[in-house]
Amino acid sequence: MSETQEISTAPAPFNNPDHDIVLRSVDAVDFHNFKLILSLVSPIFKDMFTLPQNESEPAVPIIPVTEPSTILYPLLLLSYPSASADPVFNSIDDARDLIATQFLPTYSLNIYAVSCLAGCQHHARIAAARSLEIKGLGRPSSGFAGMGAISAFDYHRLLKYHYECGIAAQAVGKSLEWLPSTPSINDMRMWRCHICRRVALDRPTIQIASFGKLTINPWFEEYLVASGRELAARPCELTILESVYYDRAIAKARDCLSCRVAVHHDLATFRNFYITEVKKAIAKVILLIMINSNLT
Repeated sequence: MSETQEISTAPAPFNNPDHDIVLRSVDAVDFHNFKLILSLVSPIFKDMFTLPQNESEPAVPIIPVTEPSTILYPLLLLSYPSASADPVFNSIDDARDLIATQFLPTYSLNIYAVSCLAGCQHHARIAAARSLEIKGLGRPSSGFAGMGAISAFDYHRLLKYHYECGIAAQAVGKSLEWLPSTPSINDMRMWRCHICRRVALDRPTIQIASFGKLTINPWFEEYLVASGRELAARPCELTILESVYYDRAIAKARDCLSCRVAVHHDLATFRNFYITEVKKAIAKVILLIMINSNLT
């Protein structure tokens, strides 16, 4: 939203003066709503409203959202108790956008199929990126209802995209030259522990930022290799956040008198950089979407 954009208020039922929360669309339309209603229909809002409110925040919070008002209005109307009419769309494109917004988190493959069939390249790419959260996509168990509506070539492109993203994500952990060359990175226990280095003298080295090739601790090497395998099958941020090998690495690091002092801080810091770099690597993989000639 532009700073000079004039803010307006949405039509009924989202203009109630007794509201306790405002959702501001990307095109500067304020939707007056109620925390209770939003918390009942959205677990995201429910969790958000349980957080303590900062004293400096306004009495009625304003939450910016990425959807335009043409999408936000019918989306909110679907779950609004006082709405007496069905949502009305200004165009087929708006209806498509609403469907993608509502069902993408759970039905990414179906949204991909519908988007390919309709020639919606933008939504197809978004759905394909979300499908990276599906582990081992391409196995027979990954079939979905919309598969019959698209060509084998469309599905092949999706599998190829998933595979190439897995290769790119796994490669991130094979060299850590992307880490920032700061003193705190240089001093991390994963490659500076004097106790572990005595044990790991004959182990392979890996590039760390611009500090050269350094010998990494066995517990950290195991974490990099294991998380890389996981990313090859499920190349997304959630894989790193949910990896059981993260806790295993911490548990093994505690066996070292030196590593145990800083392992929680160092590994958490590394994981944040790791996630960012994996997302960058995945973003470089291009999914080619062909417009369905039957619809033109």
